[in-house]
Amino acid sequence: MVIICLHGMGRTRYSMAKLARHLRGAGHTVHLFGYQRRARLSHAARKLVKFLEAHSLEQGGPGIGFVGHSAGGVLLRYLAAELPEFRAGRSVALGSPIAGSVIAQHYAHRPWMKVACGPILQSLHPDEVAKLPPPPCALAAVAGTGKTAFLPSSILMAPIADGRASDTTVLVEETQAASMHDWTSVPVIHTLLPSDAGVHALVRRYLETGSFEG
Repeated sequence: MVIICLHGMGRTRYSMAKLARHLRGAGHTVHLFGYQRRARLSHAARKLVKFLEAHSLEQGGPGIGFVGHSAGGVLLRYLAAELPEFRAGRSVALGSPIAGSVIAQHYAHRPWMKVACGPILQSLHPDEVAKLPPPPCALAAVAGTGKTAFLPSSILMAPIADGRASDTTVLVEETQAASMHDWTSVPVIHTLLPSDAGVHALVRRYLETGSFEG
């Protein structure tokens, strides 16, 4: 397959490099797509359309897939809005709040959060994501359940999680949707999902077989 890796908010395409090496080692062609880390995801989606066109991938098809971490998974819904006829094959979202983020809902309008994160956080607000079509692909998801007190997002999550499981940044329930083709969870924190060897194996298994179970 041709796999396009989509990084998360505040990261760069190089945060997906370990996963890319794993997939290339399995014989897949992998592209690392980068976008402005603070810009709205609608802007990133337009850039992704141009990226697909530049690589003659804009027609889509089952041989093209995506792996998106965090906001990168939500970016697929923005892509569907920009390129309505586009359809891709098996794809995986890693710790992606596919229907919107509770952190964005509670903090996106706070002045200090706007300064820290920029407009991209508003793109993850559930009200914004609800306006979008579903991802244009056969999407499965890997949720993290790891915990740490050393991520700033864990401080933001604590007062609003209300006892619900999370990866310290995204609630486990936010990674689930009725349209998912498969779903699983791993004891990994949000930031480390793209670099975890066990996650790499799950991603490869789904891309190649259509199931996390193999």
